[in-house]
Amino acid sequence: MVTINSMKVCNLIDKSAGSEKENDKQYLYLCSVAKIECGQNEGTAVCVHTSDAIDGHLFLTCAHVVDHTVQSVILRYDGRAIKGRVIYANRKTVPYDIAIIVTERIIDILPCQISNKTPTIGQKMFSVGFPCREYVPSTVFGHMHRMIHGILTTTCNVREGFSGGPVFSVDRQLLGLTVGKLNVGTIHFVLPSTEFVETINKYIITNNIEVLNNLESKCPLKIMLWNNGIPTFNVCHI
Repeated sequence: MVTINSMKVCNLIDKSAGSEKENDKQYLYLCSVAKIECGQNEGTAVCVHTSDAIDGHLFLTCAHVVDHTVQSVILRYDGRAIKGRVIYANRKTVPYDIAIIVTERIIDILPCQISNKTPTIGQKMFSVGFPCREYVPSTVFGHMHRMIHGILTTTCNVREGFSGGPVFSVDRQLLGLTVGKLNVGTIHFVLPSTEFVETINKYIITNNIEVLNNLESKCPLKIMLWNNGIPTFNVCHI
């Protein structure tokens, strides 16, 4: 086990790491991940930016975690409760399932880097999330299965509470957000970062909230598939 800001995680990435300092560096990605609570809903959020303008952090999660509603939420990180405010959430029937949250600044929280590259089939990756009713993050490993109409599927066997959590490449870049999984089996559905990186980066530069409307896909095919499963599968939100 290693400890980062008192968060204990299983040493699953590289058991051959030499020093404790080197080992801890491998887990810096955990400094971008927080548990989110919204009423009875529990999920996971990931920090992608720290802003001097708002003196706080910008987090991403799934819109279904926050009931597709602009509202106040609580994020939990390293035993602390952090006040958050949803500034944008997709409508329920519109791709994609993404929400944006701003929070007060916590010095220990570090933003991750969003990838602008599409993963390749078989590429190794891992998903991070807070299982429901747990306050320690879990990491599960897998690989890319396929890409279908803007939705990535992986073999990461995620659990309830992982919704909105990050999927990272082996070099710790954000590849996407966990949306759900098949109601049978282990196929894991991910909103890939290529669908939102440009919009998020533009918002960070301009601080114009209207930019976030570009996170809603207007593609008729994607809308049809989204409302009948992703795509045509019976996806269970987690």
